[in-house]
Amino acid sequence: MRFRASILAVLGLLGVLSYGHSPWKPPQGSDQAAEVEKLDRELSAAGVRDDVDASSRLIADQAIFVWDLNQSGKITTKADNLADMKSHDYKLDSETFDEIHSKQFGDTVVIWGRTTSQGTFNKKPFRNIANFTDVWQKHDGKWQQVFTRATPVAKPQ
Repeated sequence: MRFRASILAVLGLLGVLSYGHSPWKPPQGSDQAAEVEKLDRELSAAGVRDDVDASSRLIADQAIFVWDLNQSGKITTKADNLADMKSHDYKLDSETFDEIHSKQFGDTVVIWGRTTSQGTFNKKPFRNIANFTDVWQKHDGKWQQVFTRATPVAKPQ
């Protein structure tokens, strides 16, 4: 009888422990957060291709961008970003992402992670590694980016 009670206690404890979130396996995001992560990568690819139309579609008219990389907190708008793409002063050759996370809050999805971008600005090459936060909101049934902040990752001393 004690053996059976011990087995039941162990099984009960395992059931309780497996119900909570495990520290080594993060909870899965919502389907909409995953959809927005794909749109975020699509927006990045549009920047590499200089695809102004795709960028315009994916960025909300009222979007705000804060760039802490080379311009020390400069705030730009959708119009500023599209003008840069059209001028060809800024050319993004590649952009890769890692440590991507997302969280949905109703009609808002926040995405954060690390990006490495390379290209040229005013014909001078650059390579930036930054932590970023992107905020997307659903407007009229479509997800659009409304905010971005990019902060450089400090180089090891």
